[in-house]
Amino acid sequence: MKNVIKNAVWMLLSLLMFGTVSANEGLFEVDANSAIKNWAARHAMTPKKYQDEVTKFHKSGFRLTYVDGYYVNGKVYFAALWQKGNTSGLVARHGLSGTDYQKEVTKYHKKGYRLVHVDGYYDGKRARYAAIWQKGSTSGLIARHGLTGSQYQKEATKNYKAGYKLEHISGYGIKGKAYYAAIWRKANNKNQITRHGLSSSKYQAEVSKYWKKGYRVTQVDSYDVSGKTYYACILEKVGGRYSARHGMSNKNYQLQVDNHYYQGFKPISVSGHDAGKSGGYAAAFRSVGGWKSSDVSQLDSKIKKVMKDFKIPGVSIAIVRNGKLVYAKGYGYGEKSKKEIAAATSLFRLASVSKPVTGVAIMKLVEQGKLKLSDKVFGPGRILGTTYGSKPYGSREKAVTVKQLLEHTAGGHAWDHNSNPNTTIDKWSAAMQLGKKESYAQLFKRILDGRNPSHTPGSLYEYSNFGYCVLGRVIAKKSGMSYEKYVKQKVLKPCGITQMRIGGESLDKRYYKEVRYYNPEGNPYVLKMRKMDAHGGWIASSVDLMRLMVRVDGQSSKKDIIKKSTFNTMIKGSSANSGYAKGWGVNSSGSLMTHGGGMSGTSTRIKKMNNNISYAILSNSTGNGSGQGGALAKAIEDGIKGIKSWPSIDLF
Repeated sequence: MKNVIKNAVWMLLSLLMFGTVSANEGLFEVDANSAIKNWAARHAMTPKKYQDEVTKFHKSGFRLTYVDGYYVNGKVYFAALWQKGNTSGLVARHGLSGTDYQKEVTKYHKKGYRLVHVDGYYDGKRARYAAIWQKGSTSGLIARHGLTGSQYQKEATKNYKAGYKLEHISGYGIKGKAYYAAIWRKANNKNQITRHGLSSSKYQAEVSKYWKKGYRVTQVDSYDVSGKTYYACILEKVGGRYSARHGMSNKNYQLQVDNHYYQGFKPISVSGHDAGKSGGYAAAFRSVGGWKSSDVSQLDSKIKKVMKDFKIPGVSIAIVRNGKLVYAKGYGYGEKSKKEIAAATSLFRLASVSKPVTGVAIMKLVEQGKLKLSDKVFGPGRILGTTYGSKPYGSREKAVTVKQLLEHTAGGHAWDHNSNPNTTIDKWSAAMQLGKKESYAQLFKRILDGRNPSHTPGSLYEYSNFGYCVLGRVIAKKSGMSYEKYVKQKVLKPCGITQMRIGGESLDKRYYKEVRYYNPEGNPYVLKMRKMDAHGGWIASSVDLMRLMVRVDGQSSKKDIIKKSTFNTMIKGSSANSGYAKGWGVNSSGSLMTHGGGMSGTSTRIKKMNNNISYAILSNSTGNGSGQGGALAKAIEDGIKGIKSWPSIDLF
C-alpha cells in the first residue's frame, strides 16, 4: 500500500488560462448523419485484442477517444470508444505502472502533447494506467493519479475554487481501497457537478435529482472495491439529449449501445468493473441524430402505455421515412428474469410476418425463370409431383397453382387457419397443428389424404398457413437449396441482412439477442418453428425487417432487389380478395403493404403506411387481453403522426 501512495504523482503542468466552455457544447452536430455513424465501441477485450483494435481503427482513420481497463476473474479487460477523424498527433498507452505513467506524462508534455484521458485499473497485483495524449497546448491543465478518496476530494475542492473544471475522473480499487486519477482544465465550472464513491442506488438518486434541474451525465466511471461497485460521475448543465445507463451486463451493454445508436445517440463514456462472474458496465450517451425530445417522448409514451395496458415485457420498433431508417428502439425487457433489455437489434419471432418473406422469395424465383406463378404444384409432371401423400390427388388438389397458394385461395376451408370451426361449412380445425411434431412428409400426407380443397382453387380467399408451408417446399424444389438457405442467399443477403433465421424450438435453443416469449395461457415453446418455417418460423429484428421493406417496396430511395414489373405483380390483389396479394395486404396503388402476425408469445406487424413511411413493431408476449396487435399498431401510427420535425439521418 505504501508503494501505491509513493507512486502517486502530484503534477501541476501549468496554471495558465485554457479558455471558456464553448457555447455550443452538448448541442447537435451540424452533420448529424456523419456524426451518428462515424464512431465505434468495443468491450470485453483482452490487452492483446485491445491493442489489435487500436491498430486496426487507427489505420482506418478512427481516433481513440476513450479507454477503460477493468479486472474480472483474474484477467484484465478493456472497453474503448473511437471517433472517425484525424489520427495524427495522437498517442495512446496502456499497462503502465504508476512510475512509467509519470515518465510518459513528462515526456509527452515536453513534446507538446496534452493529456486528454487517463484511466486507472487493477491488474491483480498493482495499479496500472491507460492514457491518451493529443498534440496541442498543454496550458491550463492539472492531472493527478494515485489519490485516495480524501486526497481526491481536497484536490477537487482546491481546483474548483481556482477555476478548474473536471475533465475526466477514474476510480479503481487496489487491495480493498479506492484510488482516483483525474484531469482538470482551466474553464468555467459553474454548470458542473461532480461526485465519487457512490453506491449504485446513491448514484441513481444523484443523477435523478440533478437531471430534473437540467444536468446531464457527461462521464460516468464504475469501479469495484472489495467486491462492491462504486460510481464517480460528471454532471453538466448542457443542451441536447443525453442518456446514461449503469449496472449493465456484457450483453445488456451491447444491447444498449445498439439501442442508443438507432435512437440517434453515440457513446461518450464507458466503464467496466468486476460484477462477480463477469464484467459490469456503466455508460453515457449524447444525441447527435437531430431528434427533438418532444417528438420521441410522445411516440415513446404511446408505446409504453400499450405495454402497460397489456402487460407486455418487451417491444421493438423501427421506422423508415423516404427509404431512410430514422428511428428504432427496444422497450422493456427481452427476458424479465435476467433483466435483459429489448433492443432495436433484439430478435423476435415474426409469426405470420414470415409470409411476406416467402412471397418475395417466390417472386425472385419467378424473376430467375425457375418458376411461373401459373405452375401447378401437385400431381405427375407438376412442381412437387407425387412426392407427398399416399392417395391419388383429387381434381382440386391437382389444380392448385403457386399463385393461389400465395393469395390464400388454394385450399378453401380445408386448408385454413380456423382453430375453432363452428359451422357445418367449415368443419376442419387448423391444418398445420403448430404444436404437433411431424415431418413435412407426415404433415402433407395428413392434409392431402384427408382434406381435399373445399372450393375450386382460386374462387375463395381463406387464410392458410399450410398453403405457405407448401410454398416453402416449392422454393426448396425449384432452387435446389433448403428453403432457409435460398431465402438467406437470394433475398436477405442482397438486403444486407445477416441475423434473420428460422427460430429455435426451446428456451435453451434461443439465438444470441433473441428475446424470451411469454404467454400466461400456454407455453410458447411447444411451437414447432422448423415445421412452420415458410409461414411463421422466422426470427428477426425490427431493423432488419425495415432493411427488407425498403428493398421490395417499389420506391426508388433504395434500389429494390426485385424488378418494378415483379413488384407490380407481387402487390396485385386476387379476384377473390383484392386486399391481399402475394404475401402482402395491399391497396390498389401499392402505397400500402402490410402483414401482421400473432402466435403464442408473439405479436408482430410490418407496414408500409404510404410511399414515405414504413414501420415494424414486434412484441414478446400474448395472452393478456385481446386486441394487443391492433393497439400496438395504433400506438406507433399515432406516434408517427405526432412527429413534427423529422431529422435528416439514415441509420441503415
